[in-house]
Amino acid sequence: MSRHSHAADDDFRVGSRQQTAWGTHMATAFFFGEAGAGLFFVAQFFDFVLGMAVGLAMVLFGKGGGHLIHLGKPSRGWRAFAKVSTSWVSRGLAAIATFSVFGTLHLLQTMYGILPAPLAWLVAGIAVAACLVIMVYQGFAMSHSSAITLWSTGLMPITSLIFALLNGVLLTIVLGYNAPFLTNHAETLRLLQAAVIVLILFGLVTILSMLHAARYGSEGGRESVRLLLRKDFAATFVPLVIGLGMIVAMLLLVLAPKSLATMIAVTAAELTGYYTFRILVFKAGTYDPVMKFGRSFTR
Repeated sequence: MSRHSHAADDDFRVGSRQQTAWGTHMATAFFFGEAGAGLFFVAQFFDFVLGMAVGLAMVLFGKGGGHLIHLGKPSRGWRAFAKVSTSWVSRGLAAIATFSVFGTLHLLQTMYGILPAPLAWLVAGIAVAACLVIMVYQGFAMSHSSAITLWSTGLMPITSLIFALLNGVLLTIVLGYNAPFLTNHAETLRLLQAAVIVLILFGLVTILSMLHAARYGSEGGRESVRLLLRKDFAATFVPLVIGLGMIVAMLLLVLAPKSLATMIAVTAAELTGYYTFRILVFKAGTYDPVMKFGRSFTR
């Protein structure tokens, strides 16, 4: 006659836990990197020197400085470049270093025309390519985190690209509102404002799709969605990211008078929502439960 004993409760499991490796410093670096790269990318199409300079500074000081703060021992930071062939973090850092050099040369060429035409085109191409890598690599780095369902999705780099472009267009409009490329070309301003609306809609759909995928992905993903929509972060995520950063920003752009004050308000609303999104997506990153026991053990 066999005897049964329960070595664990019927539904015993080690619970989900939130990641703590990446916090506000890293979120701030992501924010400045994507917004700055987006601004440089959009501004260089119009030879808009102020926009290019501000975007370059945001990447170099905002993103670069944020990574230095995050490093426990900055003197060993060079090791992060050692895995360019396999690591998106290494690729991103290499892109930042490349952008620092060629972005600066491209800016100087735009200002002073210091390079011959073939070399100028090469410099511009390398600067833009590095800029594009900075805009998306953070999303790829997060999507490789297979243990965190909220992050482990191909939508992450798409989200990074959409918001980088959105931030870039808005900052270009605000910084260049009285510049000749906008004041002398009303159609350009209207097209950029239309692009803002389209990008906000794409961003909203992408975020909702990301939450939907996490909700039906795993226990860790479901906990992340609960944190963002119903628990700890719901009072911030829903009003600031969805409400202010997207719905209010879009309504202002559609309904308010088309003026510099309106564009400043739209940009402030969107940047606030996006920065909040960056912070909360890190905080809500939840690992799947480590282990789960069956109903009983028999001996």
